[in-house]
Amino acid sequence: MGHTGDVSKRERGQSFSEIVAGVRERPSQPEPRTGGVADPTGTYWRRSKAEISPSHALDLASAGTAVAWDACGCGGDCGFTWFTPDEVAHLVQSGPPVVRHKKGRLANISEWSSEDGRRLVVAESEVRWGDLLA
Repeated sequence: MGHTGDVSKRERGQSFSEIVAGVRERPSQPEPRTGGVADPTGTYWRRSKAEISPSHALDLASAGTAVAWDACGCGGDCGFTWFTPDEVAHLVQSGPPVVRHKKGRLANISEWSSEDGRRLVVAESEVRWGDLLA
């Protein structure tokens, strides 16, 4: 009692086999990327060397390697400042970066790699390099 309408006329949901078939047809999603950062062009970078010397950073930048600044030293969670090729050339002209160790503050230079093999120099926190990093 209280039942109205014809059950056969109601819309029925998908069967289990229809749901499974739909999942099989769906393209797989790539694994989420962790432990890295994407630049403004969408290139994904991961830290490959935790620490490099200022002279090695200068050699890499002189060879055209990209440079970014991790102002707070968080590893990219807050984002990096990405330098243009002209700005990198300006950094190179100023000589090697200076790692300024301050009590309670990180100061480091690391090397990162992209999936296609390119490299990136990341100055972390208290690194001075020319007049662009202070």
